[in-house]
Amino acid sequence: MKFLNMEQHKNFWKIKDQIPAEYKGDKELLSLAYIMASSEELNKKMGPYINWVNGFDYEKMFANESFSASEKTLAKVAVVLYDNGVNLEFVEVFSELDPQGKEVALMAANYRYDKKDIYDPTNESFHIN
Repeated sequence: MKFLNMEQHKNFWKIKDQIPAEYKGDKELLSLAYIMASSEELNKKMGPYINWVNGFDYEKMFANESFSASEKTLAKVAVVLYDNGVNLEFVEVFSELDPQGKEVALMAANYRYDKKDIYDPTNESFHIN
């Protein structure tokens, strides 16, 4: 998985450290962690609603948290990648997100649905190894 910058990479590893060992290879959870790592605000708003073993209370999150349009779109992408529990139209990704947000959404989706193992080596920098 490619990261936008070293800060996202570091944030991802901090979030991943919270995931119990038996779930560290779970693509749904890692996609969620990747999106959370892209923004300190998203991490603060999403984090309290995630229990890495018992699930993601995204309905409560959307009811209780105030999101900007782009934050809400990325949060919805995270939910879709986690368990497809919200309505997200493809056009939202392209109309609500700036180029960096689009890259985060597409990289997370690509990772979530890619058949390669997370630990397969690549030649690009800022990858999970």
